[in-house]
This record gives sequence, structure tokens and C-alpha cells, in this order.
Amino acid sequence: MSSKKVDRLTRLPEEIRSHILSLMPTKFAVQTSILSKRWRYSWMFVTSLDFEFIPAIHGINSFLESVDLVMELCKTSQLQSFRLDFPGWRLPNSRVSNWIDKAVRLNVRELDIEVIEQVELPLILFTCKTLTKLRLKTAFRECPCRVNLPCLKTLAIFVYKNPFLNAFKLIAGCPVLESLYLKVSFYDGVEDYIFRIPTLKRLKLTFLCSPVVNKVVLDVPNLEYLFVGGTPCSIFVMKNVSSLVEASISLYDFTYDHLQKLTFEHLWAELLKGVSGVKSLSIKRMSSTLHLPTFLNMKHLELKSFWPSRRILQFLENSPELKHLYIDKGMRRL
Repeated sequence: MSSKKVDRLTRLPEEIRSHILSLMPTKFAVQTSILSKRWRYSWMFVTSLDFEFIPAIHGINSFLESVDLVMELCKTSQLQSFRLDFPGWRLPNSRVSNWIDKAVRLNVRELDIEVIEQVELPLILFTCKTLTKLRLKTAFRECPCRVNLPCLKTLAIFVYKNPFLNAFKLIAGCPVLESLYLKVSFYDGVEDYIFRIPTLKRLKLTFLCSPVVNKVVLDVPNLEYLFVGGTPCSIFVMKNVSSLVEASISLYDFTYDHLQKLTFEHLWAELLKGVSGVKSLSIKRMSSTLHLPTFLNMKHLELKSFWPSRRILQFLENSPELKHLYIDKGMRRL
């Protein structure tokens, strides 16, 4: 080989260079345009766009202008992912809506939006045929009546008020949904949460500060993993969870009076009875006086936070097939 230095990276085909640039933060990919004439336009064909606002580094106006420019010049025909992380700051509504609109027109597959301001999502998003993964951590107005996301398999949505105005409309329009994460806070409605999703395999539910006791009905015959977190405020009705293998529970008990404590005891009892057939169970906290069901199939048990010895013994007595026990007491691990 010749001793003369060869720039093999620059000589790579355009599509390979664009793929390499897609693996780095977008701002660094754009900066490669100054390397040489051959690098000038490579970033325009990246398949991943990642915008994260960091106040210590970015000015708000320069950040907005940069995103505008990148979205205007991006030429890829298939955008693998678009991520916008802008927590704690307010963004112009029209700006965010335009960026999402452009991402959808670039046939985006994965969309991740985290913005504190209420966003007017473009209608084109709700009928995107290429979207496979959607994460929305932002307040947005009611969904349109027609939602059709034929390829969406993963949905994570954070609801600050009534989930029936947006979350459940989105869920109904996802015929192949496999993974769902729903976080609801400050909801005071009375409707039951009914999950009738035959394709669902993973479900994570978190409820925060919901004063009303309602029902969560699970009719999910292919569900393999269930997580329940937040505050116990719902009665779980396991209508069909015949494939459930693993469950994880992390609930906080806010008991202000004797009546409320009895209510929480009942909610805990129904939930544990519903998951008593799993093979693997993880619990972070639990009411101290609750009667345990029998876990006939459980082989793996993980107990987090502080657990009194007598409660651990009760789990052992009620789990005849148990093979692995993991206890995490914070600073001490047994």
C-alpha cells in the first residue's frame, strides 16, 4: 500500500456517510458540512433528527432558527426517527406543529415529542401510515374523530386531564399495537378504563393524584408484561390475561383516614389476585396488613424497598414453586 494518506471516510458512498451522520446528534452532523465540498450536503440525507434544547448551551432564538433550517433542507425520503426534547420551556405552537408536519411528510417511523407547552398536533399525524413508534409527553388538544395509524406498535402518552379526549382515541386507531405506556394525572372522571387490545404484549399504567375509584378492565389475551405504578385509585378487573408472564407493581399508599385505608386495601387485594398466576413478580411497596393470595406459578420474586421479615415469610409460604428471591432494602441487598 502507498504511504500516501487516503481519506477513506470521504470516499465512502453518499448513503453510507449519511447513515454514519445519522448516528450522532443532529447539530454535530450539520457541522460536518464545513469539512469539504463532498461533505457539504451529506447531512441533508440523515435518517435521524435529534433536537435537544440545553439552556446552558443554546439561545432560544438560535435554537428555533436552527431547527427551522434543518427541517427545511432535510432531503431524506425515509426518516427513521424525529426527537424533540424541550422540557421546561415554552415553544411557539406553530413552530412545533410545522416540524411534526414535515417529519410526517418525510415518512417518519419513530416520533418522540417532549414539550411543556400545549401543542396543536397537525392532522396529518393521526393518519400517518409509516409511524411505528410514538411518544408524546406534551399537552395537546382533543384528537380528531378519525385516527388511523396502521403500523404503530409502540405508544407512550402522558395525559394531564381526561384520557378519553385523546389517549383512548389514539389507542382505538392502532390496530397492531404491541406496547402501551399510559400515564394519567389529575383526572377526576368516572369512566372505566377498558383495554380491549388483542395485539397488546406490554402494558405500563401510571396513575397520579386521581381521587376517583374506577375500574381498569384488561381484556388483553396476548399480554405478557404488566406494570402498575403511582397511587392505587382503580379496581383492576382481569377479564382476559391468559398470556401474562411478568408483573411489576410500584404503588404509593396515601391514607388519610380509616375509610380510605380500607379502600386501598381492597384495591391492592384485587390487583394481587389478578396477577397471582404470573411466573415473575416485582413489588416495590405494599400495604402491611393485606392478605396475600397464593401464587401457584411464580418462580421469581423481587421485593424492593423495606419489607418486614414476617411479610417475606408470607410470600414464601404462598409461593410453592418459587425458585429465585431477590430482596432490595435500599442500602442492603440480600
